[in-house]
This record gives sequence, C-alpha cells and structure tokens, in this order.
Amino acid sequence: MKRHILWILAIILIGVCGIMNGCKDPSSLPDQENGRNLLVKDEMSKYQIVLSSEAEASEVTAANELKKYIKSISGCSLEITDDTSAPSGHEIVIGQTARDVYGDFDWEWMGEEGYTVQMKDFTLVIAGGSGRGTLYGVYGFLESLGCRFFAPDCETVPKMETILLDPDYRDSQRPAFSFRDVFWACAFDEEWSVKQRVNSCFNLFNRTLGRSISPEWGGGISNAGPQHVHNFEMLVPVDKYFESHPEYFSEINGKRTSEFLYSQLCLTNEDVFQIVVNQIREWMKEHPDSKVVPISQNDSYVIESYCTCENCKQINREERSYSGTLIWFVNRVAEELKDEFPDVIFETLAYQFSALPPRNLKPAENVIVRYCISSCAPHALTECPANASAVENIEKWLEAGFNLYVWDYTTNFAQYLCPMPNMERLQKNAQYFYEKGIKGVFAQGNYQDPVSGEFGMLRSYLLAKLLWDPYTDLEQHKQEFLNAYYGEGGAKVGEYLDIIHSLVLDHNREFNLVSNAVDIFQGLITDEMLPELDALWADAVAAAEDNETALLHVRRSELQYRYYKMLAKRGEFADEENYEALSAEFNNDCGELGVSYFSEGNPIPWNN
Repeated sequence: MKRHILWILAIILIGVCGIMNGCKDPSSLPDQENGRNLLVKDEMSKYQIVLSSEAEASEVTAANELKKYIKSISGCSLEITDDTSAPSGHEIVIGQTARDVYGDFDWEWMGEEGYTVQMKDFTLVIAGGSGRGTLYGVYGFLESLGCRFFAPDCETVPKMETILLDPDYRDSQRPAFSFRDVFWACAFDEEWSVKQRVNSCFNLFNRTLGRSISPEWGGGISNAGPQHVHNFEMLVPVDKYFESHPEYFSEINGKRTSEFLYSQLCLTNEDVFQIVVNQIREWMKEHPDSKVVPISQNDSYVIESYCTCENCKQINREERSYSGTLIWFVNRVAEELKDEFPDVIFETLAYQFSALPPRNLKPAENVIVRYCISSCAPHALTECPANASAVENIEKWLEAGFNLYVWDYTTNFAQYLCPMPNMERLQKNAQYFYEKGIKGVFAQGNYQDPVSGEFGMLRSYLLAKLLWDPYTDLEQHKQEFLNAYYGEGGAKVGEYLDIIHSLVLDHNREFNLVSNAVDIFQGLITDEMLPELDALWADAVAAAEDNETALLHVRRSELQYRYYKMLAKRGEFADEENYEALSAEFNNDCGELGVSYFSEGNPIPWNN
C-alpha cells in the first residue's frame, strides 16, 4: 500500500515538473511584444549568443560578460555557441563572425575601438573594430539597459522580467580621443577600466604600478621600458656611464653633471643616440606588444637642467626653444627605428624647459608630443587669464604641425586630501581638447593611493565619460554616481560639493596643483558656514548607516573636509589642548579607511 502511494506521488511530481518545464519552454514566446522585439521574458529567451569559432580572447570575454549581466538583470541564462552552427533566427552575434549581418557596418568609421550595436530582423549584432571595440559595445548595450559601472565596488544592475528592443535599434559610437588615461590609483582596476573604455596600459616601475589590461580584457596602449615618462635615466643610466663618459650628460655652467633631478642627457652626442636606439631595441624585444616608446627628459627640480654644450646650444638657439634638441633627437630615433617598428609611436614631453615648440623643426610622422598643462586648477583653460600661456603654447604646438596629446593634472599633488573644487573645468577642457584636434588625454591624479579620500573615484568616473564623449550629460553622470556610491547619503555629499565649488568660482579664486588647502579657502569658508558643512557630513553619515559600503565611501570622502579643518585649526581642531589627540585620531581614521598618502611621495604617518 505504501509503495502504491509513493508511485502515485512520483507520477504527480513528474506531471508537475512537466507542466513547469512546459511553462519554461522558450519556443512558446512570441517574437514581439507591443511592437518591440522580445529578447527575454519570464527568465526565458529564444536567443543564443553567437561567437566566431576563431574568436579573440576579448570577444569571448564580451560574450561571457553579456551572459552574466543578462542573467543578473532577468534571471535568464543565454547559451553561448559559435558560428559553425546553423543560424537560429534569434541570435545575439558578438564580434566579427561568419554570419551575414554586417552589410551596413562602417568599419572604417569605427576604427579599432568604435562599435555598433544593431537589431537586424531578430538578430542583435554587437561588433567593434577589434575585440576591444566589441567589448566596449557589450558594455554600451548593457548601459542602455540601465547598468552602471561606477567603481570596482559599486555597480547598479536593474531587475527586469522583460527585455524589449526596438526593431530598428542601432547605436554606433567611437571615442573622441584615441588615447585615454585616468591616472588615479583608485581607477587602476582592469575590469573597471574596460567598462569605462579607458585604454591606456601603463605598467610603471617594472610593471608594479599602474594599470595593466590583459588580452582577455581587450589589452591597451602599452609602453616600452620600465617607465612611461621621465626616462632619460633608464635609457642612459648615470651609474653605468657617467664616470667613464661624463660627456653623455648635461653641461651646466661649463661642467658636466649627473646630479639626480638636476641633469639631463647631451642629446647631440652621437654615442648617446646609439645607446638610446639600442636600449629601445632591447625593450621592444622584451615587450613586442608595446605601442608607445617614451623618450622624455628626467623630472627636475630646476628648469635649467638642459645641456648647454656648444652643439646643443646651437640647435636651441636656431629653434628659439629648449625643445629644439629634444625634438631633433626624438625625430632621429623615430626615423632610425620606424622600419623595425612600423606600428609604434615615439613620444616625448613638452614640459618645463621644453614647453615651447621649436621654430623650424617639424615632427616625424611617428612622433607625438605630450603637452603638460600647468594652469589654474578650478577654471577652464579658456576662461581664466592664469591659463592664457598654456592655451597659447598648446595652439603653437598644433600650428607647428605636431600630433599632440595633453597631460592634465587633476589633483593637488602637495595635498592629496585637499578639497579640490575643480570638477567644473573637466568638461570644458575636454571639449576644448577635442575641438582643437588633440588626440590623447592623460589625466593625472593621485596615482599612489589606491583608496582616494578626495572624491578620486567620482572624478575618475566623470573623466572616463568625458574622454569617450566630451559632450555627454556630465551632470546626469554625477548625480547617478552620488546616489549609487554614497547611497542615501549621496544628496548631502552633492550639496557639499556644490557649495565648495561655488565658493571658489563665485569669488574667482585661483590656485594651482600644489596649493595649500588653507590658502585656497582663506576668507571663503566663514565661521558661520562651518556648522552648515559639518551638518551636511553628519547627515550624510547618518543617511548611509544602513548601507555598509556606502557608509565606507561617505567616511572616506569626509576625510578631505576634516583634513582642511585640521590644517586650518578650525572646527573641532581649534581646541589647542586636544589638537594633537584629534590629529592622531584623524591619522588613525585614514589608516582604518585605507587612505595612505597625504601628498605625492608622503605617506600618512601610520604608513611609514
């Protein structure tokens, strides 16, 4: 009797499972709903993801990422197959395949990094000019569904029972700049970089500092050698050559010198030329995938570190610029190596003594100059008299026919935690760069501290958006970020940002990349205003208390405001008797929250 009952129950269960499976049969789905193509409904889909049987590693990543996020959005797990199978009529084609679906794709327009997402009948095509472009296309499509990739620890993924697409859906994009780098340590994460379409791959100092983008994630624009900038010392090391060949180095005041950060190379010395050429060959052997060879002067504490020997002096005199010998030398190297490395560009700096272009020399086709902008930090380049010389120099380089990148400084290097109200300038500068025909932007920030206490992640997110599209709706991106990253505390954080930006801009306060926080806000933050700002941060902390990650973000960003008060001895730090204890508490909070640097090269005490 018991056995009979068990058999009956088993039959009932099989029937129920059959009914449930029938409900999950995707063939029962219509092709359209309300005139739109039905991609997913009730965790079901007729669609499968199709790759080339010879797909690049990054195209495989693109397919897997699409599958992962569609699953997270809708609960539906799409099958991944390749183009050796017969077309099913309902496919999401990823990358360049054998499928006949690319008839009106403009590959030339897209270039390597552009992409097109298009609905063709009941096939959704996502393809770029390369595997990297295809990967960008997947993330662009996911963003159109409402996904946002704010930070490595902050994403938003909508929940949708039904995913519908217009039958004529099409989105074609390409980057405004061919070179895009957000050089903030908090933004070095490989996946975040690709999701934000940042393409620079700087592996500095023996590949231990900077961003590394693997082939699986589309690769990037990588550099030959151990350091991407200020590398004369790596090309012709002082320790190796100075004792036997002092003539390889700068002659200053009639004497050859090797003093660190005070000396450069003698660029008219023929041996130096050959040593540099041979060293570059060695670097390219080690990393043949490198796209850029940097050849740029050492950073220096003094402007007059260039060589003044008779040969160097003659070239610089003729060119009426101390960039004369530098461009002359880099052109020679680029010409010497162009046949060996036809796809490589040779890059140098317009920096300090080389800020002005030469009068007569023209650039080799494979040479790029990166102009380093030292200007008023809060104001757009074209809207402040303090920036006039930078604008003039940029336009002189362009008029001289040089392919120009810019190196833009987006933090305060003297005080990483200084409140830095410079976000208003970011979009206007990006638009100016684009309209002038500048090809690449390197936005340098706090590159030493992986956890920024001064809105580094927000600034990185906005910069990445601008380097792809300078005309994007930046205010919308900002508000979305604040709401997601700081949770319920985002509104109060936004109010604080609006106030400190208004203070500086309304009073036309000028400051540069190494200014003191106390000086920046002297006379702007009144005694009456301090309680208002204190209250905003207290309210932000209270609002975010139920969200552990958001609370962490609020507390980290509050550090910059506390830092200002500590330096200015205002607010709670005005209590002289407790100042040392409060300062120690601040340092400890920095340690607890993961913030490790006060300034460039200056760790917070607990981190020494």
